[in-house]
Parts: sequence; structure tokens; C-alpha cells
Amino acid sequence: MNNMNFFEKISCGALICKNDPYSTIVQANNAFYNLIGYTKEEMQQLFDNKFSALVLDDLEEILKKVSDSVKNTNILDYEFRIKNKYGHTLWIHDIATYNPEDDLFYVVIMDITYRENILQNISKSSEMDSLSNLLNRGALEKQIKNKISSKKTKSQAMFLIDLDNFKKLNDTMGHQVGDEVIKVVGEKLKTIFNKNFILGRLGGDEFVIYLDNPSSEKILHQYMKNILNSLNLSSNNITIESSIGAVYDSKKIYSFEELYRISDIALYEVKNEKKGNYLLKKI
Repeated sequence: MNNMNFFEKISCGALICKNDPYSTIVQANNAFYNLIGYTKEEMQQLFDNKFSALVLDDLEEILKKVSDSVKNTNILDYEFRIKNKYGHTLWIHDIATYNPEDDLFYVVIMDITYRENILQNISKSSEMDSLSNLLNRGALEKQIKNKISSKKTKSQAMFLIDLDNFKKLNDTMGHQVGDEVIKVVGEKLKTIFNKNFILGRLGGDEFVIYLDNPSSEKILHQYMKNILNSLNLSSNNITIESSIGAVYDSKKIYSFEELYRISDIALYEVKNEKKGNYLLKKI
């Protein structure tokens, strides 16, 4: 089998690319064009054969790796994302060898999207609370801290929710009934708050909601009223209500730990004065 036959027969995408800022394609096999969905003619007409036109990730970072590979005469071994003709994001494993004599890269790319999807699903499942289908304690704290560290977050609020009479329900009806209540609460909270909020279960019957850049103090009161109305449940003649301790940090001064501490103080005051209510502390 000659070299050209090998080039066409291998199942991976194979390319020969120029050593330029666009990784301009000199030649590619059918497997490559099948992978990206574009024909050879479409790549020429639409993108002037620039492989970089397909890349979704940071080109500067990729070009630095290419440059280092050229300087050190190393094999370039890298994983990044591209977008195919149909708008699908693909993860690819790129292995490229630089030939200084003709100033070209000889490249093999493999579709590893299936592997990345599996890893993402594993990561997601490890972050979710199995009963409420909300974030578990560790993932909740991590995501909130990331939000607090973001320069885009200018103000913030935290709600700490506790289910009233939940212990009585567990003791009377058993943990299986209690588990079903936790599932219902998780679903109800997700209907009130969309994906822009961070929701999680701390454990037991405690839940946390974090809001970054709330539009006003008024909207926080409305959210808490919605929670109280939505989490008014009855199971086996036992009424389950919720109490909420909350903090509104209008200037984003406090850390996760401080927000939790202030919310916990507010929750303690609510439960000692009038359960099934809320208290918002503004800072």
C-alpha cells in the first residue's frame, strides 16, 4: 500500500497543514471531511481552507503550543473543540508532527466527543444530590464561591431554607415519606428559580439559594413569598411549611461563610418568633 492509499484508508482525520496562523489545509483525507461535514470545495469556498475557522477554543493558546512545538521539535498533542457544518460541538484529539524541511504539519485528529460526554456526565452526577436533584453541599459551596470571585457579580443574596415539621414527618411516617418530600421540594424550587440561580441542598431539610446581581430588594421579597407559598405541603395530616433566613449584600462585601452565617442567624430568629415566615437582613 503506497502512502496515498494509507492517507485515505485510515479511519482518523488526516491533514497536512501549513505552519501559519490559520493552519491552512494543504491536503486532507475523506475521513476529515466526513468528520467536519464540509466538502473539500466548501472548505475552500467558505473558509479559504483555514482549519482555524472551525476552532471554538482560544486560538492564541493553541498557536502558542504550535510555536513551542516548532521551536522544540516536539510532537504537538492537544485536545480542543471544533464546530462542524451542522453546528455540533466536537471534542478532538490532535496529534501533529512538524516537518521543518517543508514547513508543514502532518496531523491526525480523532473525535473524542463521546469520551468528554461521559466525563461530563460523571462529573455532573458527582455534584448532584440524589434526592432533591439539586447541587450537593460540596458543589453548592464551590459554585457560590466561584460566583463571588467573579468581577461580574456586583451584589448578591443568599436564602437559607428550612422545612418546618420535617422531623415530625420523618419520625411519624418514616424516611421514605420524608425522601419523597425532599424530591418534591427540589422540583418546586426549580420551577421558581431558573438556571441563572444556584440551588442546592445542604443536607437534611436545609436548602440554599444564591442570587447574584438581584435587580432589587423588592424582587427578593417576592421570591421568598413565592417559596413560602410553593412549599406549603401536607402529607399524612402533617403540614410542611418553610422558614427562610436571608441576607442581601448590596455591595458584595461578604464571603460564602459570612453570607451563610448571617442567613443562619436570620433563620434562627424566624423559627423562634414565627415559623413559616422569612426574615431578610440587608447589608
